Amino acid sequence: MEPNASERIPQLKNIAPAIFVPLQDDIFLAEPPRDRAERLKRILETIDYQREGVKENLLYMFEREKKRVVQQAAELEQAQGPSAIKPSLAPAEVDEIIANMEAPGSGRIEDYMIRDVPRLDSSKPVAPNTSLRDKTVTELLAMIEAAVADLEGFERHMAGIKNWYLACLEQEMARLDQAGKRPEER
Repeated sequence: MEPNASERIPQLKNIAPAIFVPLQDDIFLAEPPRDRAERLKRILETIDYQREGVKENLLYMFEREKKRVVQQAAELEQAQGPSAIKPSLAPAEVDEIIANMEAPGSGRIEDYMIRDVPRLDSSKPVAPNTSLRDKTVTELLAMIEAAVADLEGFERHMAGIKNWYLACLEQEMARLDQAGKRPEER
């Protein structure tokens, strides 16, 4: 059952629309802030809501892109027919693998601690004789790595914004605290 053109998912080209999150409150009905400190407090209250909304939108977009890649691969596989079955391992290789799994471990905990997961080098082209499924997996891995990088970058960006507004609020509160004092009390 081939999806028609209206069911096809367009390729994700830009994540900028993810920043649009519905407002929590009607901005036309809310009382305007009395001073700069109250305005900064309101901004800080909305930062976490905005961050979570954008993150949710990004995750939805990445999930949709994953579905598109899988859908496209399924269509290609259906059009091409089943792929050739790869030859299995030689019996000597199977015996070696089993012997390695049955061998006693070194007992060192470091053997089981994976510290660095190697990144996929997406600059290398996929080999032309790679199967459709392997190409799809490679494309999905590249998409996931890009998604993780985008999410981490967004989190750093939002942390910087929040820290800046916290510093501004701190300065404003200190300024308001100093404003009511006489010069000799400062």
